[in-house]
Amino acid sequence: MSMMQLFYAATRQNIVGSNVTTAMLLANNVQEAMANLTFNDPVTGRATFGAESGETTATQFDDIDDFDGVTFSPPVDSLLNELPDVSRFAQVVSVVPVYTNKLNSNNGATLEIPESTYTGAARVTVRIVHVADEATTGEIFRTSWIRVDR
Repeated sequence: MSMMQLFYAATRQNIVGSNVTTAMLLANNVQEAMANLTFNDPVTGRATFGAESGETTATQFDDIDDFDGVTFSPPVDSLLNELPDVSRFAQVVSVVPVYTNKLNSNNGATLEIPESTYTGAARVTVRIVHVADEATTGEIFRTSWIRVDR
């Protein structure tokens, strides 16, 4: 009986490790998708925070703030192609401005800086959510990075 319990515990840890590895890869996909995008929209500049009118799919996003508030479910790869094989995961993205001399600004539940404020820097946060079954959903990984206007 104790061998069965040990086998079960090892199997559960393998599943957790596999899910965290997948989550890290999915978060990295979002970072790679944003890597070559401009800080501000090439056409409208800083006029709009978030996706501009007509940018209805991720492949139309042309600056980093277009990703704010977007959830990719099924998740996407670094070229923004859907990954149906890992459809039990979702990538939840937020982009908020931060002060360049205070990078921990806008780090809490309330925004110290309105989204429409141009500061020259933004924090991108990607949360990976896993749906184990219809009743169980939970965040299994979160990462963030700072992007600055070059």
